[in-house]
Amino acid sequence: MTETESSPSAAAHRDGRFSVGEGLPADWDDQIRDAPATLRTRWVDLAHQRIAGGLRTFGLYDADGALSVGFCGGVPAEPGEHPRFDPYLVLSGVSATSDPPLAPGGPHPWKDADPAALFPCCLVMFPNYETMPVGRAARDRGAADRFIEELIRWGRGNGVRSVVHLYLRSDYTEYLQALRSHGFILVPMVERCDMPVRWTEFEGYLATLSRNRRTSVRRERREIKERGIVITERGLTDDEPELLRLRCNLIAKYGGSPDPEREAFSLRYLHDHFGSDFLVIEARKEDRLLGFSTFIADESEWTVLMTGTDYEDPDASFTYFETMFYRPAELAPSIGIRNIGYGIGTIDAKRSRGCVTNTLYAAVRVNE
Repeated sequence: MTETESSPSAAAHRDGRFSVGEGLPADWDDQIRDAPATLRTRWVDLAHQRIAGGLRTFGLYDADGALSVGFCGGVPAEPGEHPRFDPYLVLSGVSATSDPPLAPGGPHPWKDADPAALFPCCLVMFPNYETMPVGRAARDRGAADRFIEELIRWGRGNGVRSVVHLYLRSDYTEYLQALRSHGFILVPMVERCDMPVRWTEFEGYLATLSRNRRTSVRRERREIKERGIVITERGLTDDEPELLRLRCNLIAKYGGSPDPEREAFSLRYLHDHFGSDFLVIEARKEDRLLGFSTFIADESEWTVLMTGTDYEDPDASFTYFETMFYRPAELAPSIGIRNIGYGIGTIDAKRSRGCVTNTLYAAVRVNE
């Protein structure tokens, strides 16, 4: 353990320096109060297994113990197998053919590189498809420089051969500029979609769309009504056989092998993990579930989590867009939702229905 590396204790960082600890500190959510929902403890806990080698916190702390700049990530010892979360697969170009494609336009600085020269790798990444600095100085260029300098120094002292960031948001320009100044190569990875809720009624949402899309939305909603399909909202229960059926249908449609027991376990876990913050928007006809989408509430944010459609029933044709976009857009203003996070993938469908995009970057530097 080097001078700048902390012990796993949550109190170990209270000394005004750079530290690396196992897991998240107990006061993490208080320290990152203004950060997006998916960077908070319950979301990191949900997906921490995506980070090989165990979750760590990288933090630059002020003398009063407050977090100045921080991230989470890990130190994988070798390349992994998941195209979305493995730095070697992303930076060598392998993930460019995944779904969705990651870094399809390159550059791919690790193409044909020997992994032994790159690992162990310090991977800086929050596990829910968006990464950015958090803390009181998250947008301060000087603090960004100090954090990056300390991170590189820590890596050299601990046998780390490379430092990689994945899914960096492009709107944190101070941090991206600091990375470039310290020799990092920035690689455009993928677009992330969010829907800012700036309207107070559904007509206001429609006004954000193109004329052709407005016409299509009105036609789709009219047809749903004419077919006798009812759209409702509810919470998640601890036994969801209908959601399970449609989830398995979705997995099979896209070439996967449905595992009902695994999906049932996931739904029960989500029920226990998110409780009353879990919202199901569903489409039914004569008590038959045709489609659903689910959303997690965090104060003024919704995050889309999963969806499912009965592909064997022709009445389900437009239920995906209704449960995923139109009904949420209609409902959000009345309950104080100001942003809906739609994540990565299917960019054109999301953008045409009111989402804005943010380019996410990878950043890589090989230690000398």
